[in-house]
Amino acid sequence: MYTYSRNQFRTRPYILLCLYLFLWQGIVGQETVIKGIVLDRFSRKALSGVYISVNDSEVITTTNDQGIFEFTTSLSGNHILHIKAHNFVAKQYPLEVQLKTIDLGEIILERDLTREYKDDLIALTEVELADDNFPDSGAGLLQATRDIFLRRAAFDFGQVFFKVRGYDSRNGMVLLNGIPMNDLWDGRPQWNHWGGLNDITRNQEFAYGLEKSATTLGGLLGSTNIDMRPSKLRPGIRVSSSVSNRTYRGRVMATYNTGLNEKGWAFSFSASRRLADEGYMEGTLYDAYSMFSALEYNWNQKHQLGLTAILTSNRRGRSSAITEEVFTLLGSKYNPYWGWQEGKIRNSRVRLIRQPMVMMNYVYNNQNFQWSFGMAYQWGSRRSSRIGYYNAPNPDPTYYRNMPSYYVNSPIGANFINASIAEKGLLNNPQWPWEQLYTANTSESKVANAAYILYDDVNKKTEVTMNLGINLKVQERFQIDAGITHRTYSTDNFAQISDLLGAQNYLDRDPFS
Repeated sequence: MYTYSRNQFRTRPYILLCLYLFLWQGIVGQETVIKGIVLDRFSRKALSGVYISVNDSEVITTTNDQGIFEFTTSLSGNHILHIKAHNFVAKQYPLEVQLKTIDLGEIILERDLTREYKDDLIALTEVELADDNFPDSGAGLLQATRDIFLRRAAFDFGQVFFKVRGYDSRNGMVLLNGIPMNDLWDGRPQWNHWGGLNDITRNQEFAYGLEKSATTLGGLLGSTNIDMRPSKLRPGIRVSSSVSNRTYRGRVMATYNTGLNEKGWAFSFSASRRLADEGYMEGTLYDAYSMFSALEYNWNQKHQLGLTAILTSNRRGRSSAITEEVFTLLGSKYNPYWGWQEGKIRNSRVRLIRQPMVMMNYVYNNQNFQWSFGMAYQWGSRRSSRIGYYNAPNPDPTYYRNMPSYYVNSPIGANFINASIAEKGLLNNPQWPWEQLYTANTSESKVANAAYILYDDVNKKTEVTMNLGINLKVQERFQIDAGITHRTYSTDNFAQISDLLGAQNYLDRDPFS
């Protein structure tokens, strides 16, 4: 006969507790720490916000501002680590979970070139090619953003008809290497100052609306910072050509970037040419070239010094806004500004913009502190030609006195005979009468003074911009951004005769005063 003692019952809870602690220690002992750092392949810059997951399940963690991730898992055996980042090609790493710590070291991600190619499609609407008839567009900011709705709107509507919430482009900030580029004259960014440099300007940081930006306070329409530093651009040689049926017909572009070498130097060169004898609109010539060069020196992994030079020249023939009456008679592509001279097309309204720019940038970058200084100097002119006349009729074929409606709507009664004559005259001679202007200036009565001249409205400017920015990371979720900008702007506006159209001299007298 077997008997139970009270002491036996008392020892059982201790046995169960010891067994539980033993099993828990075994479970804890199976946990594995996985860590690594994610970098951009070309810039070697740490990537923050990269999604990390195992077996493509829910996201386990993301990288911090230094590109570092670390997490603990109780999985064992073979698994797949998935690494995903916006605008980068996703990567998968096979893992054999056996050790207590797995250090993957540096994980290199490459940019998604297919997404970059799609950005080029949007860039075909280049705002720098837009006429000043519509200077208040915000399409450049639309094309800079990665938001799917705004990108779609920029592509479908172009630079003329779509505005984000009706905002003017002066409500958005555009910066090159952290230096503000909005013109002080009207507050709008002048995209033609760096037009044609698509390979150089593709590295953009966009903040939409009132989102925070480390480079500027921005505006209601947001801000776009275009980073042109050679160390941030993809190294290699790129040559491309394209055709278009809009503003220009053909474009050739070549870019070479060394990337950052072992000695800390980086160089970039880019050039492009865009040409068209006639664009989509009749008589709209296009002749533009762009050149870019930059060098950068990095030392001690904390200091960066860069010099940049940009030269763009844009010469194009303009088109006129037409009334419904002119549209009905001559169609939507009709442009009265051009005419034939000695068998060649000549436009009376030609705009030439040539304003070179040089920049200097210095950046000091510590772990939690960064300050940058930039200075830009820009000079050059902006010219727009037009016909001037004195004691002579307006040569514009669509001048209101040359239209049929002038005689139909006469205050003394409709004159349909003269209206019919005016209509036939417009249809037979719809273009600019260059030969008649030369004839008028060389006639015996006009030998002394020209009746017609071609002159330029000239705007010459000199601008100096200095910018200082400070970024201080106090804690993981607390950062202070501050900056100061100083700009000096000097401009001269005047008219300058470019062609006497066969005459010997011109009497500069205001006929209205």
